[in-house]
Amino acid sequence: MKNLTRRAISHFFPSWAVGFLLASVFHSISVLLGLVQIGVQLNTSNWLYMIWQDALGLLPTYGAIIAVVLLLAFLITHFIVKQLNLHETEGANRSTRFALFALAGGLSFLLMLLAMQPVLNVTLIAGARSTVGLVAQCFAGVCAGIIYSQLSDSLGDDQ
Repeated sequence: MKNLTRRAISHFFPSWAVGFLLASVFHSISVLLGLVQIGVQLNTSNWLYMIWQDALGLLPTYGAIIAVVLLLAFLITHFIVKQLNLHETEGANRSTRFALFALAGGLSFLLMLLAMQPVLNVTLIAGARSTVGLVAQCFAGVCAGIIYSQLSDSLGDDQ
């Protein structure tokens, strides 16, 4: 249990934080650019304040949902990595492992966002309503997967 707690704090939490913060910032920028396009005047402090407020506002819901989907994605990917014996430290295995975790992060965000539409009949994350916004949200998931892959690989935790 102590090892699991250490891994959660040192591997999962930073990757979740990067994924959530990037997703939140991308969402905020998308919304703010929409406001600018309709003529709303915003200065730098407005942008920073709104980005900060969005992050705080999205944390309890979007942050929690992201934590769940990333946790599931990374657990499934760990299972695949073990089944394929990719936890060894050889270069090709590390590259494949890296790609699998990055893909898992991106796909988990895509599935999460696509699932929100039929369940709630609305895309809650306004920043994901356009193709560019959806790709940006998925990129946040890819970044979370990359961070997780790097942190969890650094100590050989898949063994």
